[in-house]
Amino acid sequence: MKKMRIPLLIVLGVGIIGIVLGSFFDLQISKAIANSHSGLGITLSAIGETIGFFGVALMGGGLVAFGLKKDYHIVLRILFFLLAAACLVVSIMYTKGAWFGVNGFSWVGVKENVGFAIVIVPEVAAMVGGYFLFRNVSNKNMWIVWVCVIAILVIGLLGIISPLKGVMRRPRFRIINEYGITFHNWWEPCKNYKDIMKVHGITDTDHFKSYPSGHSAEISILIVAATFYPLADKKFEKYQLPAFLIACGLAAIVMFARILAAAHFLSDVSWGMSIIILLSFILNEVLIHVKAVHVEE
Repeated sequence: MKKMRIPLLIVLGVGIIGIVLGSFFDLQISKAIANSHSGLGITLSAIGETIGFFGVALMGGGLVAFGLKKDYHIVLRILFFLLAAACLVVSIMYTKGAWFGVNGFSWVGVKENVGFAIVIVPEVAAMVGGYFLFRNVSNKNMWIVWVCVIAILVIGLLGIISPLKGVMRRPRFRIINEYGITFHNWWEPCKNYKDIMKVHGITDTDHFKSYPSGHSAEISILIVAATFYPLADKKFEKYQLPAFLIACGLAAIVMFARILAAAHFLSDVSWGMSIIILLSFILNEVLIHVKAVHVEE
C-alpha cells in the first residue's frame, strides 16, 4: 500500500498539470484536433468506457466467489451477492450508451439500446474472470477493500462528477463549433443553457455536460483496480506496477480520444481522472492503517 503513494501522486500531478494547461489552452487545443464525427475518437472512447468498467465487473466476480464460501456469515454472503449483482448491472448500464448514444455514433440511426448487445458479453466475461481470479485468494477480508472501492466510485461518479455536470453545464466543443455558442472555462457555469438550447433547437441537455469528464473517471477505475486489488493475495504483487502503468496508458488514450471526439476539453478530462485518483489516494492512506485488510496480518 505504501509503495503506491508515489505512483498515485505522480498521476495526480499529471492531472493537475492538465487542468492548469487546459485553463489556458482548452479552446485552442480542441480547435486544432477535435471533430464531433471522429470515428477514431468515438471508437476509442466507447471501447475505453467498456474496458474501464471491467474493474467493476472483476470486483463483482470476486464478490460472487466470496459469497459462495460458507465460512462467512449468511448476512455477509447475501450482501456479497447483492453487491456483485449491482456491479454487473452498473457495468452494463453505464457502458451500453457509449456506442450509439449521444456520445457515440448517434448519427448512424442505430438505437442506443443496441449497445447492450456489444457490452453485455465482455462485462459478463470480466465478471466470470473476476470469480476465477479471486476464488482462492488468501486475504479473507478482501471484501472490505471492495466495499471501500465501491464507496469511492459512488462518491466520485455520483456524488461529485454528476452533480458538477449539472451545476456547471459547460457546453461541449461539438456544439460550440456547430452553433457558435460562447466558450466557457471550466470554472464558469453556463447559467443560461436552457435559453441557448431553445434558440438553437438543441433537445439533449447532455451537450451541456462537458465538465468534468465521466469517461475519464470511468477508465480511471482500472487505476483504482491496479492499486487495491493486489491486496487480495501476495501472488498479485509482482503484477501491480505493470498493471498500474497499463491502466495509466489506457486512461491517457481515452482522455485524448474524448478531446478528439469534441466531447471534452483538456481540463475536463484532467478533472475527471484527478477526482478518482485523489479519492484513491485518500483511500490508500486510510487502508494503510487498517491491519485487517493486509495479507501479512
